[in-house]
Amino acid sequence: MTMTRVVVGAAVVRGGRLLAARRSAPAELAGRWELPGGKVEAGETPRQALVRELREELGVEAEPLARVPGEWPVGSGLVLRVWTARLLSGEPTALEDHDRLCWVTPQEAGALDWLDQDRPAVDHVVRELSG
Repeated sequence: MTMTRVVVGAAVVRGGRLLAARRSAPAELAGRWELPGGKVEAGETPRQALVRELREELGVEAEPLARVPGEWPVGSGLVLRVWTARLLSGEPTALEDHDRLCWVTPQEAGALDWLDQDRPAVDHVVRELSG
């Protein structure tokens, strides 16, 4: 039986805008946009992983809020689960795996080249922001 490993993503929202992160690595993903996050490590919950990943990747403290419905395959044995999140402290900075961050409106989000697995969660959050 193959174990599925969870990858967490954060739909960080502030002032009606969504935080988008542009990948700088690996080469096949560079230049595409994603929701920041990463793999859940042994001994941590997905929410704990999300907090850790946002601290490591963006230098911020954040609080996971609601889980976005659904999950999406990322690769062999990996599945993406996304939570909305709010910043508690710090200003996001591209520290690891990204070369650019930007806050996008729901209208602007549609124009970005999102990673395929992130697109359904982004679409869900954009619908929520659009009210």
